[in-house]
Amino acid sequence: MTASLRVPGYHGPRVLTGLTLHGYEAVILENELVRVLINVGRGTHIPEFTYKPKDLDVLFKHPRPHKHHASYIPTAYDERPYYDHHAGGWFECFPNGGPPQDLEGARIGFHGEVWGQPFRIDAVEENPERCALTVTGFTQRTPFQLTKTFSLRANDAALRIDEQVTNLGEQDLKVLWGQHPTLGGPLLDEGSFLECSATSYFLGEEDPPVRRKWPAQDNGRDLSRTLTKEARTSRFYYLTDFAEGKARLVSPKWKLAFEIEFDAARFPYLWFFENAGALGAPWFGRAHMAALEPFSGMSSALKEGHGLIKIPAGKSVEATFTGRFVEV
Repeated sequence: MTASLRVPGYHGPRVLTGLTLHGYEAVILENELVRVLINVGRGTHIPEFTYKPKDLDVLFKHPRPHKHHASYIPTAYDERPYYDHHAGGWFECFPNGGPPQDLEGARIGFHGEVWGQPFRIDAVEENPERCALTVTGFTQRTPFQLTKTFSLRANDAALRIDEQVTNLGEQDLKVLWGQHPTLGGPLLDEGSFLECSATSYFLGEEDPPVRRKWPAQDNGRDLSRTLTKEARTSRFYYLTDFAEGKARLVSPKWKLAFEIEFDAARFPYLWFFENAGALGAPWFGRAHMAALEPFSGMSSALKEGHGLIKIPAGKSVEATFTGRFVEV
């Protein structure tokens, strides 16, 4: 990363621009409590979300060296490109999540289009009460414009993302939309657990899906408890029926939780994925991560026509997501 040429105006909420990360344009937002690194050139991917009082970055990092799209030579052309470029962290899934699916004849790959698209910087705001970054990007195979504002308030350990998606096409379209914060590192240990108000869940790979009661036990194990890396397995659940749109991963060891807040009416599912040292491709035992992913539907939504958000031709929809640290 190169040094910023811009000197922030405040010691509280501030924005650092003029940075590059692996050849991509990047921006840092920070205040007294948190530091957020945003890869503007690569889908507004967030590779770092640090809680300053504990000097703790809670996001998972891919163990391999990261490469720019332009420097990568594919060795196979029938695989999911997302996995070739996955860096961990927090990214957005739009207009698809999960396996490749069709949207009105456009083949949309694994976890959608946005994660690999460049965004432009529209505005930077910085004052004693607040700092913010507004960016705009466009999907490639579908006619969508996404404008996102990332903001921090003074002495507040919360990153707010206000987003507007506009359908530039001349026909109504339906999308599967979600956020994908992937947690890892020291936040995950044998005492960590998921805390939320969901009362039901579905198994990720079950067809047809069967609604089950959450929180749940499996052979005496509390499913809300995270696994250690030695488990050498992975698991995937769709949690739903939320009393409020919040979910947090709690670490008693660090006395800290990461919390994701979302509109549970529009995003009624939380995809809870955990990889605890699973063997085989693409991780080969090197991953220890847990993802808390608010989504509009399940991963088969585009194929089956449920859990989708309608965006009329020429119209926009808006959504807000907040990631925060909570001391417990």
